[in-house]
Amino acid sequence: MKVNLISLGCPKNLVDSEKILGSLGAAGVEICAMPEDSDIIIINTCAFIEPAIVETEKEIKKALAFASNKRVYVHGCGVNRYAKRLKDAFPEIAGFSTLEQTKKLLCSIQTDSRVSQTRLLTTQGYAYLKIADGCSNFCSYCTIPMIKGAYKSVDIDSLLRESTELAELGVKELILIAQDTTAYGMDLYDKPMLVELIRGISNLPGINWIRIMYAHPNSLSDEMINEIRTNKKVCKYIDLPIQHISDRILKLMNRGMTKRQIRDQFRKLKQIKGISLRTTVIAGFPGETDIEFKELVNFIEDINIDWLGVFSFYRETGTQAAEFDQLPEHVIEERYQELLKLQQKIIQITNRKKIGETHKTLIHHKNTQYKGHTQYTCPEIDSNVLINTDDLMLGEFCNARFTSLNGCDINAEVVR
Repeated sequence: MKVNLISLGCPKNLVDSEKILGSLGAAGVEICAMPEDSDIIIINTCAFIEPAIVETEKEIKKALAFASNKRVYVHGCGVNRYAKRLKDAFPEIAGFSTLEQTKKLLCSIQTDSRVSQTRLLTTQGYAYLKIADGCSNFCSYCTIPMIKGAYKSVDIDSLLRESTELAELGVKELILIAQDTTAYGMDLYDKPMLVELIRGISNLPGINWIRIMYAHPNSLSDEMINEIRTNKKVCKYIDLPIQHISDRILKLMNRGMTKRQIRDQFRKLKQIKGISLRTTVIAGFPGETDIEFKELVNFIEDINIDWLGVFSFYRETGTQAAEFDQLPEHVIEERYQELLKLQQKIIQITNRKKIGETHKTLIHHKNTQYKGHTQYTCPEIDSNVLINTDDLMLGEFCNARFTSLNGCDINAEVVR
């Protein structure tokens, strides 16, 4: 039996996918790289916003078109949110399973399969460590609480065991992910425990870098900022999504922060020597005025961030924001495009500053050339370091001197 898995959506989904593959592999199922070569196709779905469920439906159609003798299973967030929609549209699917029904999925494919923490890694050199799932912030635009429920931290002992196993597999960098990483532990231990978790991981031989993604400005503590400053294994990098900066819009979003508080968090982070800052914003939130949009653009330009993620606002059924007075679609699109232009400008400025510098680089991919990243960039979302040579090893470090820009990426040569 050959199984192929298509993982859609965020890195949190990817971790789930890797564990599904690990469990099936441990039960003796052959994992297949290409869907056309497989007997069974699993689609681990995303349904965070409307384009995600549209992509899910597109992938289901493609999978069903391969051959009539293949079994296709649909799993995860898309089923949690849109089970009826998907079941009505695709009655030929062999089985649907929610996030809570992973065991059902596994047993449908191989009756003696067991849910385990074993992972079949799909990345080289780095791996994602999902430290929590779900969310209890209830931002007015967000579907995560209705898909995944309340915030649920994974206990520290389990995470340290998983981190140890990943290190033994040759992983050099752990990227910590959750809906709100800096709130880690509050539900289990009645206090934030991210610093304690990071210190535990730092003691593991083989782990060189620890990266923090999806931090929330409201749960980012001074203790955590100091840990980034002082812990040599913590990347001088943080992803701190703000979504907006207007006090009125932040209140409508239910972000629990003010402009002044957000600015203060960035001020503290910028005191860390060499820190690389990433944030994410939403274009066209309901009721956003021209003045408030300009306020957001000016703030992004003023704080001199290194990386910017941009999303259009989508009116998601079941969220509070779906009931607000909506902006015309053309206004949302215009503001989205303006922020994309700012994003490109920021990338060019960030990369141009690095020309001539030499940085420790983790090689994570090879196609026609090697691709890597430094501690100041996150793989898959920030710029790649591109190296033309033939003697590097995936998953290993090299010293790379940056030579020139290459679109959104940067060319480099190995320093021997």
